[in-house]
Amino acid sequence: MAPHVLLRLGVRSLLLHKLRSTLSILGVVFGVAAVTAMSSVGEGARRESIAQIGALGIDTVTLRTRAAAPGSEPGPGLSLRDADSVGRVVPDLRAVAPVRVATLTASAGSRQLDTTVVGTTPAYRDASRIALARGRFVSDLDVSDGKRIAVLGAGVAGALFPFGEASGPVRVGDEWFHVVGVLEGRAAARGRPGPIRALDVNRAIFVPLPALDRGGDPRPEGVDEIVFRVSDASRVAAAAAVARRVAERSSGGAAFDVVVPREILRQQERTQRIFNVVTGAIAAISLLVGGIGIMNIMLAGVAERTREVGVRRALGATRRDVASQFLVESSLLTVAGGVAGAALGVVGSLLIQRFAAWPTALSPLMLLLALLMALAVGVGFGFYPAWRAAHLEPMEALRHE
Repeated sequence: MAPHVLLRLGVRSLLLHKLRSTLSILGVVFGVAAVTAMSSVGEGARRESIAQIGALGIDTVTLRTRAAAPGSEPGPGLSLRDADSVGRVVPDLRAVAPVRVATLTASAGSRQLDTTVVGTTPAYRDASRIALARGRFVSDLDVSDGKRIAVLGAGVAGALFPFGEASGPVRVGDEWFHVVGVLEGRAAARGRPGPIRALDVNRAIFVPLPALDRGGDPRPEGVDEIVFRVSDASRVAAAAAVARRVAERSSGGAAFDVVVPREILRQQERTQRIFNVVTGAIAAISLLVGGIGIMNIMLAGVAERTREVGVRRALGATRRDVASQFLVESSLLTVAGGVAGAALGVVGSLLIQRFAAWPTALSPLMLLLALLMALAVGVGFGFYPAWRAAHLEPMEALRHE
C-alpha cells in the first residue's frame, strides 16, 4: 500500500476518536516537554559558565580572601606580601596583580551610579585580559605616586557620560579622580550569579591600588584578591597548588579560596552530565507511561476494528498492509505528542527565563532527539498491536460481532 494512502487512513482513523487520541498521548507530551525544558535550563547554565570562564581566562587563578561569617570578627586576609611571594615562587607566571575591591558611589555632574571600585596595579590588565577602548590603564607611576586617576568600565562611562566622551573629574566615594581611559565592553553573566563569581568590568572603575583605602580589608597592606596568569594553561592546576602553599605560609594561615576556572569547568561538566542523566530518566519514565497508554488504546482499537480488518483481508490486503496501518497510527499519535510536547517545553523554558531569572538556551539537537524518542515510542509500543491485528484470521474476523 502506498505511503500516502496509509497516512491518509491513519489520520482519518485518529480523527474519528479525537478525545481518546488526545488523552492517549498526554504521557508523551509531558515527557517531551520535560526533557525540552530541563535540557534548555542545563544548556543555558553550561553556556553561561563557559562565558564566565572565557572572561576570566582558562589560564588564570584567583586567590580570594574568604568572607567572615555573620556576627564573627574578620580574620587575617591576604596582603601585598603574599602577592610578592606568589610572584617570586610560582613558576611560569605571566602576570600577577593584587586587588582591592569596594562598592562606592560614583558621580559626574548630576548623575550617580553605585559601582565596584577596583584598586590594582598595571599587571592586572594582562592578568585579566581587559582591553582599552581609548586612553590608558593604570601605570607604575600612578601606583608609586598614589595618583587619583580612574579607568572606567564601558557601562560606567555610558551612565556617567551619556552624551559625550568620558573625561574630566569623577567623584568616587569622597575622593575626586581624573578619568584617563575607558575599557572595551565585555559580555557579562545574565540575571543570575553562576558557578564563578566574576567581576563585571563594564560596571567597574579601576584606580591605582594605594588610592583605594576602603577595600574589604581595612589593613594598609591588605588586599581582597591576588590574580595571576600562567604562561601554559596545561600547568594551571600545578601553579594553583604552589600558590596556595606559598600564600598559606606567607599569610600565617589566612582564610582564602583558590578559584581555578579550568577546574570549575571540569566540575561543571561533571555536574551537567549528572543533570542530563536525571533529566533523561524523568523523560524516559514519562515516555514509558505514554507508550503503555498508547499500546492500551491501540489494542482496544484492534478489538473494536476486528471486522474492519477481516473485510480488508478478504478484499486482498496483506498482513503487512494491516500491520503498517496500525504502526502508522501509533507513530502519528506519538509524533503529534512529541511536537506538542516540544512546543510546551519551549514555552516552559521561556517562562523559566522570564520569571525565575534563570538563563535558558534551546538546543536544536535536543529538540530533534526528543522527537525521535517520541517516534521510537510509537513504533515500539505500536508493534505488538500491529502484529496482533495482522495475524487475525479473515474468516474469524468477519464473524466477529
